[in-house]
Amino acid sequence: MLSSLLSMFSQGLLHGLGPDHCLAIGTLAAAGGGMRRALGVSVRFGVAHTAVLAAGAVLLGAAGVVIPARWESALEVVGGVSLLALGCWTLLSRRGAVPHAHGGVVHAHAGVAHSHEGVEVEVAPPTGGGFAALMGAVFGLSGVRGLLMLMPLMGRERAVMLSAGVALFGLGVVLSMLAVGWFAQRAAEAAVRWEQGLRVPVGVASVLCGAWWVVSHV
Repeated sequence: MLSSLLSMFSQGLLHGLGPDHCLAIGTLAAAGGGMRRALGVSVRFGVAHTAVLAAGAVLLGAAGVVIPARWESALEVVGGVSLLALGCWTLLSRRGAVPHAHGGVVHAHAGVAHSHEGVEVEVAPPTGGGFAALMGAVFGLSGVRGLLMLMPLMGRERAVMLSAGVALFGLGVVLSMLAVGWFAQRAAEAAVRWEQGLRVPVGVASVLCGAWWVVSHV
C-alpha cells in the first residue's frame, strides 16, 4: 500500500508540472510583486486546483458516476480558452505603472518595486489571490476524470487509504506548482526588467499553448 501512496504523490507532482499549469502560473506571476506574491499565487492556484480535483473525484467516485472522455475533452477546451485569455490579457494590459508623488513631483513607475532616498516601496500588482484561485479551480475541472481513474489504486472500499491517496496527490500538485512559481520569480529577478523582459514571451507562449490546447481537444 505504501507503493500506491507514493505513486499517488508522484502522479500529483507530474500533474502539477503540466505545460498548461506552468504557463498559467507563469502568466499570473507576470504582474510582478516579488517572491512572496509569486509563491502566494502558486499556492492559491494549486490549493484551489486540488480542491476541485479532490471534491469532484471523491463525490463522483462515491456515486459511481463515470465521466465520458468527450466531457473531459470539452473541459480541456475550457482550460485552453482560459490560458488563451490569460495570454492575451498579459500582452495587452499595461500593469505596474502606478502614479504617485514624492518631493513634489508626480510620476509613475513601470516596475513593481523601487526606492526613494533609501526606502523601498512596493507597488501592489493588480491581480489578487482570488483570481489565481479561480483560475486554479477552472483548470482543475478537466483533471477530475484522470484522478478518478487513479483512485482504484487505493481501493475504493477503503475510505482511509483513499483519502490519504487523494491528499498525497493534492500535496504533490501544490508542491510542484510552488516550485513553478519559485522558478518563475527567479527568472523575473534575473531579467533586466520583468515587464519588458519576460511579459511578452510568457504572454505569447500562453496564447500559443492555449490555442493548441483548444484545437487539439475540439
